[in-house]
Amino acid sequence: MRVFRLILAYDGTDFSGWQVQPGRRTVQGMINQALAGVLGTEVRAQGAGRTDAGVHARGQVASFQADTRLPAESLVPLLARKLPADVRVHAAVEMPAGFHARHSATGRRYAYRLLVADDLLGSRYAWKPLRPAPADALEGSARALEGDHDFSAFRGAGSSPGPGQCRVMRAGWSRWEGGLEFSIVADHFLYRMVRTIVGTSLDLANEPDPGAAMARVLATRDRRAAGPTVPPQGLCLEQVFYPPQGTV
Repeated sequence: MRVFRLILAYDGTDFSGWQVQPGRRTVQGMINQALAGVLGTEVRAQGAGRTDAGVHARGQVASFQADTRLPAESLVPLLARKLPADVRVHAAVEMPAGFHARHSATGRRYAYRLLVADDLLGSRYAWKPLRPAPADALEGSARALEGDHDFSAFRGAGSSPGPGQCRVMRAGWSRWEGGLEFSIVADHFLYRMVRTIVGTSLDLANEPDPGAAMARVLATRDRRAAGPTVPPQGLCLEQVFYPPQGTV
């Protein structure tokens, strides 16, 4: 059995998330179906990030095992013929035995984009809050997130139980052409963590010291202390990181 890695992008608008769900249109379901059509046998692709309904990806990574003689590079054009227009495989490579898209990953980078003005087309991939927030206040709140912390205060309801510890290597706000963008890199993420951090940042923007206020919320480990979970369309999985032999 050979191990393959796919790098793919998708518009999550019309998907019920990444993970296969009975009777639902999911990205993993489409990838599995396309691979079965190309390889002539059932394959289950594993994703690096289990994105929710409506969440997008530019750099999602999937891995699978298959007994095939096809060269890895041929999978890109072959899958393009089988996949719908809102999913695209950018690259396919063969990996060493034992590689797994999720378990082998050392980090992931997500971005959440805010609009500063109504934008009919942009609103498919970004979200406009009711009240604008100053960039310096948002950046101040992000500083409290970096490092090793228990992020349970930002864990969405309905998530599986488990430790809330995450290591955030980088978190910050910057400008993009439509408004403001929050970018965060961590070793892993809790359920709806990024969207709840963004909602909390917006809530704390008018605090005298947004960074100190965010640190207090983080320390509670209590979801009731955090702000709302913002809508999914502004969130995108941008990149997945691996050790050198599996770098994306």
